Amino acid sequence: MRIAGHAFGVLSSREAERLHAAALRILHEMGMEIQERSLLDELAAAGLPVDFDAQRVRFPRQRVEQFIAAAGTFDWDTAKPHLSASAGVYHSLYHDPESGELVPWTAQHLADYFAVARALPHVGGAHMLGCRLEVPAPLEPLYERLYCWKLGASEGGSIYLTEICPYLLEIYQARAESLGQELKETFRASVYLAPMLKLGRHEAAQVAFFRRYGLKVNIGGGMGAMGANLPVTHAGAVALHLAEQLALNLLDHVLNGRRSLHLGGSISVLDLKTAIRPFGRPEMAITNLLLIDMARRYRAAYGGHGGLSDAKLPSAEAGAQKALTAIPTLLAGGNVWVDAGLLGIDEVCSPIQMCLDDEFLGALSRFVHAFDITEESIGLDAILAAGPGGNYLAADHTLAFFRTEHWQPEIWSRQMLRPWMAGGAQLDTDRARENVRQSLRAARQTDAASCPHGERFPAALEREIRRIIGRAGAALHIDQARV
Repeated sequence: MRIAGHAFGVLSSREAERLHAAALRILHEMGMEIQERSLLDELAAAGLPVDFDAQRVRFPRQRVEQFIAAAGTFDWDTAKPHLSASAGVYHSLYHDPESGELVPWTAQHLADYFAVARALPHVGGAHMLGCRLEVPAPLEPLYERLYCWKLGASEGGSIYLTEICPYLLEIYQARAESLGQELKETFRASVYLAPMLKLGRHEAAQVAFFRRYGLKVNIGGGMGAMGANLPVTHAGAVALHLAEQLALNLLDHVLNGRRSLHLGGSISVLDLKTAIRPFGRPEMAITNLLLIDMARRYRAAYGGHGGLSDAKLPSAEAGAQKALTAIPTLLAGGNVWVDAGLLGIDEVCSPIQMCLDDEFLGALSRFVHAFDITEESIGLDAILAAGPGGNYLAADHTLAFFRTEHWQPEIWSRQMLRPWMAGGAQLDTDRARENVRQSLRAARQTDAASCPHGERFPAALEREIRRIIGRAGAALHIDQARV
């Protein structure tokens, strides 16, 4: 028996058909712009209509329908919603748990943040996109790999400039040799469609560069904002986003041979008063639910953004927004990945919030847990033995089941008012801050420069990576004297 993972049926069959038909028409008549001749040549060779002058590939209705029918094999009847998390570092400031201030990143801050993430049972690790230290912006993707590998995090896979692709390749070759792995096992890079249904010149060239070496660059969909790069209505936004998701699946199938079908969602709004793209609004949850209905129609897996917030510091606003965008998606059966510790529309990384998110993730994990309705779990003998008005505190049935049936919080309050006041009247943020401090004290007693499995980052590999970065800086005429 499951609480989460059931079909909501938000869309009627007629409404779902309208969205499907709209997405097919977008792909058939408008298609996708790809500003790279070699990729267009591959798509044309695969039988897709390509307008080379307009750099446009179109996806005929029949081709899309055939792909959906063949690739859609996800079994929604038996699937369980999956919850995962990681602590991401982006173009952000660090929320110092000691001073409470928002400060620029240092190498020690990165080591601390990654250490807290590894210490939390539900977060599962950390990652970084670009490099938040004071390094030249064009070289950030190279430093991203160095510091992630050195400090035990996963690289986000940024590329930024096509000119650094040869140096990224060298870094991964050195990394693969050090680990004794194949280059394909080690390599990780991503580009994104910033405008909807358009793979720009730089991103397309980066995909093409690594394809020459048999390496796959992941192409991520645009993070649409209703009223900006998406239509302002839920219906229009979902239709265009759905078209892009289908196009990306087809591209992956043609270019890389992937046969499965997966839809993702990260739709928010354009705040017409401030022109920001907020993450904590109800529209993200609503569009996730609409897209899950379409994923069920296509028999496709679905994962949506959730657990995000616009709040700048740990607060009630942060908790409410994270719950608003995560819980509905899980209820409908979608997979949710939470960026733990992230606040302020990706501009704040807070170890205190990360600790609060870990507590929330623990509760959510319990929420999606399957319960057994059996003779043993009902405990009819215990009920009859207790009689009317009975008490179950000392029952064997309670002893046998309470650890597996009840989730136990670590930070959320477990006291009545008077004991809480007598104990210092700590809020959840106070307890989270103390937990962070304890984690950091423990982490600093060990070698902060260790990899996820505890082995020391090889000094020879670091020297080689820094040598490659130095050559990249020289080629791009970048002064690295201060780095």
